[in-house]
Amino acid sequence: MLLPGVAQAKRTERTTETRPVTIEIKSETCSMLPPGTRITGTGTLTSITWTTKRRGLRTVTNSELAPGTATDQAANQYTFLYSNQSRVSNTRRRPQVYKGIMIDVFTLQGTGPATLSNGFLAKYTTDFTPDLFRLRPIDAFGDPIDFEPVTAHCDPL
Repeated sequence: MLLPGVAQAKRTERTTETRPVTIEIKSETCSMLPPGTRITGTGTLTSITWTTKRRGLRTVTNSELAPGTATDQAANQYTFLYSNQSRVSNTRRRPQVYKGIMIDVFTLQGTGPATLSNGFLAKYTTDFTPDLFRLRPIDAFGDPIDFEPVTAHCDPL
């Protein structure tokens, strides 16, 4: 006997957001820049988020990419690329808290004296509110951020 199939609820939802971004990097906070350097720029960030629900648990995977252009105080031209990926999951014991991994990279190159390549791999804990955003570094290169508190050094996004 053939029975009509039962429609299953969507387990994975995908959202895409695009927004303009601006950057500002100064030698006072970024140790990798020559003294007196100030770089400003604009770009477009695209963020894609997949939310998967399975057996009462949720996994959130996010991928962000922002290419852009910038100039320094001497009108030198640069391009930058920002990339951030994270994947976090909750547990039955703590359904509001998500833990996982974040990978973040920022690069800058151009006609001027400033060149940046920095990033990190970190354990990431969040509840998707400003109250809980914690990064515990596993590895880092360049001078991306201060991990405690989370503040930018050479990674402006």
